[in-house]
Amino acid sequence: MNNNYLVFQIIVSLIIFGIIFLMGYTLKDRILHKVNFFLNPHEYLPDEQIKTLKQFYYLLLILVLFVTIVNFFFDNDIVMHNSPEFYVFNSVIDIICSMYIGINIYDGSKKSKILIVFLIPLASIAFLLFGESVIEYWDFIRIPALLYIMKILYDKFKTFTTKHNLGKSIFLLFTIIFITFILTLFVENEDPLNALVMVSNAFTSNGYAITGESVVGKIISIFLVWSGYIISGAATATLSAAILITHFNRKLNRYDEKFENLENLIKDLKDD
Repeated sequence: MNNNYLVFQIIVSLIIFGIIFLMGYTLKDRILHKVNFFLNPHEYLPDEQIKTLKQFYYLLLILVLFVTIVNFFFDNDIVMHNSPEFYVFNSVIDIICSMYIGINIYDGSKKSKILIVFLIPLASIAFLLFGESVIEYWDFIRIPALLYIMKILYDKFKTFTTKHNLGKSIFLLFTIIFITFILTLFVENEDPLNALVMVSNAFTSNGYAITGESVVGKIISIFLVWSGYIISGAATATLSAAILITHFNRKLNRYDEKFENLENLIKDLKDD
């Protein structure tokens, strides 16, 4: 392909990313307000569980970025050959993640602008628009920026954990997932999506198998597995709290009765 076509792909991809980014950044607060209005976590989960989910959020973004980096190698056939459906899935996820992270890290500073430039998924956009990309190796230039953003997210995780005096057991959970994910990739010779499905199922005691035949089916499988894991944890915590509250309320009522009897006894003594 000639240089003119390469420049054309780059310009079109930049324009598409710029339009979507501006729309997302402009509507960010409005979208968050509507999501919080309909799905306010404080109405469904205890405060401690919400703080834990905030920890989970930072680590999940780190995991997504890590999977994105791994996908660069799989997507470029360096490791194995993949189906067209796999390439489309990778491209869509890459664009969504890059857009989301870019919108959230942008603060008008020079550093954030530079990071967003390196976040632009030129190859993924070009692949979806033109069916093939002549700028696929741009992804490898993005890797240092993605690694740096992973560091930023980890620093935010540590700051949030320290500020709220939270435990770091969830970090151990994600460390286990990271290690088993990498091992599954190569030991089982699976692509990143299949490896993530297998690790998710095994970790939540649903077996060590690939659930779902299509890409969408596998994504739904991962969503259901981790949603069930989080909700069951919240339900257990809520039930435990309710049992403890009931127990201590009974004790408090007994103490109230004893204090009341003691007061009556003192009053009777004074009257005598």
